[in-house]
Amino acid sequence: MKDTFYLRLSALLMALLLNASTLSAVEKEQGMDEMWGEEKLSIQATHPSLKWFTEDKYAMFIHWGLYSQMAGVWNGQTYYGIGEWIMHMAEIPVQEYMDYAKNFNPDQFDAVGLVKLAKAAGMKTIVITAKHHEGFAMFDSQVSDFTITKATPYDRDLMKELADACQAEGMRLGFYYSQNQDWTEPYGGKYKGERPAGYTPDDFNIYFEQKVIPQVTELLTNYGPIALIWFDTPGGMPKEYSARLVDLVQGLQPDCLINSRIGGGYGDYVSLGDMQIPIVRPKVDAWETVDTTNDSWSYAWYDQNWKSPKAICERLVRVVARGGSYMLNVGPKGDGSLPEQAVESLTKSGEWIRAHGEAIYGADASPFDQGFSWGDITTKGQELYLHVFEWPQAGVLRIADLGAKVVQASLLQDASAVDFTQDGSILELNLGSKVGRDLPLISVVKLILDQPAQVTNPATQIDGLTPVTLLAEMATTEGCKHSDYRWMEKFGEWKHDYFIGRWGSEDAVATWDINVLEAGDYLVSIEYSSENDAAGSEWVLSCGDESITFVTFESGFDSTKSFQPGPPRYRNLSVSLGVLNIPNAGLNQLQVTPRLLKGKGIGLKGIRIEPYR
Repeated sequence: MKDTFYLRLSALLMALLLNASTLSAVEKEQGMDEMWGEEKLSIQATHPSLKWFTEDKYAMFIHWGLYSQMAGVWNGQTYYGIGEWIMHMAEIPVQEYMDYAKNFNPDQFDAVGLVKLAKAAGMKTIVITAKHHEGFAMFDSQVSDFTITKATPYDRDLMKELADACQAEGMRLGFYYSQNQDWTEPYGGKYKGERPAGYTPDDFNIYFEQKVIPQVTELLTNYGPIALIWFDTPGGMPKEYSARLVDLVQGLQPDCLINSRIGGGYGDYVSLGDMQIPIVRPKVDAWETVDTTNDSWSYAWYDQNWKSPKAICERLVRVVARGGSYMLNVGPKGDGSLPEQAVESLTKSGEWIRAHGEAIYGADASPFDQGFSWGDITTKGQELYLHVFEWPQAGVLRIADLGAKVVQASLLQDASAVDFTQDGSILELNLGSKVGRDLPLISVVKLILDQPAQVTNPATQIDGLTPVTLLAEMATTEGCKHSDYRWMEKFGEWKHDYFIGRWGSEDAVATWDINVLEAGDYLVSIEYSSENDAAGSEWVLSCGDESITFVTFESGFDSTKSFQPGPPRYRNLSVSLGVLNIPNAGLNQLQVTPRLLKGKGIGLKGIRIEPYR
């Protein structure tokens, strides 16, 4: 991929997202990675409250504000994108947006019912937007008139009602607070109006001292014990402001956790990019993924792409198996009620989660750095939990190199025994046919070992039974580079894609370590993208002395052309290469290298290896 691709992508994306006018040095235009803040914390993850955070695993996120009443519509026009950013997208004048608060009357809000739903969904914590970028306080703040109790017909403190309900039900409570961006405050970050006469970037301190510090103080003193403060988009906010907030939180509620988006390298744990489900275990001590029940964060009338109960459970398991925690968002309507589809998905997925809580709550990461084609693994000491997303066609699962002997195998749902054999390092589980059986959303096989698993061979396992995809994240590279490509889709949802690109020469190579459990023939296909100038490149895929030569084609995206309005994206091609013989079981290396390189070569996303029968 061309270097200019990344520069132009970043510029276009932020032109869509951020207001380029009246930007100070603090608020210079940035990509979302910069807006989210540094993921590498400058301190160790040692806060005592991380014990509950790493054990609970699952939380509810709630995006709710004036934007929820608009539901993606302003003056009769629908604005597709980030619903809570409609003030930006529709370029709504500040006073008009603030006046709209008189339409916000969430008389259908039921704090007790919401907390009970979170409990039924298997969640342990609720985090809600106390103040988003729009600057509107969903609580009774004494330092602003732009609040739920002063600017709307609804004269009750929503956050107080929720705090009381959480305490009654034993649910932890956290608050989202936008500490840098405030579009309706003249001295706030990314203010959407005309700055006061004589304004300088240093005047950000006025907003910080007169609104941020007092409001965060109110949240930490008026609503009982607060489990965490979820800050967002620090952007270029100077580090000293982040440090001031850390001191404030620690002074008022020392048990309260702070996420990494406070900025400045501070925070007790890392919040990954929005909707990011990592394929390989992140190299951080404590982390979370934030995700949504559909594609939008706040309620939008047009977004009906609801995640199924099974999809929610799978995503939760994937996160726990990589050592993280999962926070799933729901966006209430303007009246305070919840979309029926979200309630249904949360309730049904919650039935599975609570029934299989032994394999989720307090569970540790998989002993393997990545998942399997059939599912994933969580652990507790000498117990392994195999979450079977897709029942194997032959009814058999193979796993190798656990470094321990299996004492017992059973299905967690009913404790029924599972037949198994363990020949050397290879464990084979006979699950049988799924026909005629009443199976849960995800079946979990519980293994009891004679000692904790000690995986000495972390290579991706090719089991000889199921197709396996070797993704770009799993490879080591020499003379080429990993790239993390993020873009925003139609309803504001973030997509994350990874590939290997920027091939520097024909000596460049990408290598995957694979642990082949059954030697033989495998059908190989690849997924890649290619710009025009890289079309016609020749490549070699090899494993030992066996190889396949192939030619790549332009895939439908050219970064040298001017972008059209709308979110940019590139197109992947999936191409079958043929049959590759892997003659020897055990540790092997699969490699891809250019034979005739054109341009910067392809963006290689993954390689699929399927038993050839």
